[in-house]
Amino acid sequence: MIKEICVIGHPSYCGGADTELFDQIKCWNKMGVKTYILHTGPITGSLTHIKKILEDQYNCTYLDSRQWNQCEGMHCISFCNGEFLNNLDKIKRHAKSTTFVNCMTWNFRKEIECQSKGLIDFHLYQTDHAQKMVSDQLKSIGTFRAFRFDPYFDIENFTYFEDRPNDHFRFGRISRADPVKFSSYQFDVYDCFKSPVPKSGVIMGWSDRIQNKFNMLQSRIKIENQFGHEGLFYNSYVQLLKECAVTQQDFYKFCDVLILSADTFENLPRIGFECMASGTVMIVDDRGGWQLQVENGITGFLCKGVKDFIEKSSFLAENPEVKERFRRSAYIRLKENWGMEKSMKSWDLVFKEWEKI
Repeated sequence: MIKEICVIGHPSYCGGADTELFDQIKCWNKMGVKTYILHTGPITGSLTHIKKILEDQYNCTYLDSRQWNQCEGMHCISFCNGEFLNNLDKIKRHAKSTTFVNCMTWNFRKEIECQSKGLIDFHLYQTDHAQKMVSDQLKSIGTFRAFRFDPYFDIENFTYFEDRPNDHFRFGRISRADPVKFSSYQFDVYDCFKSPVPKSGVIMGWSDRIQNKFNMLQSRIKIENQFGHEGLFYNSYVQLLKECAVTQQDFYKFCDVLILSADTFENLPRIGFECMASGTVMIVDDRGGWQLQVENGITGFLCKGVKDFIEKSSFLAENPEVKERFRRSAYIRLKENWGMEKSMKSWDLVFKEWEKI
């Protein structure tokens, strides 16, 4: 049984891969595995708080940043960390094994280069579709050992909100501030779906680049809103917020229904887990990782285009009792499929492969 792991990189509260890493460290600790953190940059800001939590609660030990010789004889793993790939030739001289977890659905240029040089011993994936999309280019350029693991999601980080008020239809979307995270018809959905009560929306993850994509008017107006301050608005009821303008927990407390369409093909979006944990019902794209998280018509809706999004959003606005049924079913689905026990079993299989090195 593996006794220790060296992480190249650092967990965080925001973002997909780094937040995923945080939860997996909790799983490893539960399995009795000690984690060493070899960060690729300085420990500042919120990372100092995370460092204390990892040391005090999860038996983590910090190594000096970028001192690659400190991983001597250890199994090293990285979740989508670019500096891991950039320095893998140095890390490889000391590590017992090297594992790269690609949380995306596309290859990094440096990932391909490292694979061709034999610097990556193992590739890990969270979903079958991501493994297929990412591994096709890697199989022919060196020894390719690929495995799947079932990620652990810490449901305790989020409050489950039930019995939400129905005086407004409160909806929103949350993502990083990247234009590809927004489909070209996202605002058509918000404009066109019907609601018997007033609409109230929040978009978290706004930026000038997204504004340029849509080339639409926006205004700074004084209006009553969920977060108690003047803000940037698309219209009288959709507020536009930058990344991390409010906490994720406050966003999900407000957001009764996530209406999110993107131009991307998602692997296994953390947003989906956060919605299920918070009691936020999902209306999302019928492709990629959303299909694993949402059981269509049971825990939320999967949509194939703008018309579908408008119809399903209007349906939930007109049938608030369905939202309650969906959110309860989604919460149960999350605990059954991405809980601690299932994840531990999958990591145990990965560790057995590491031991063969």
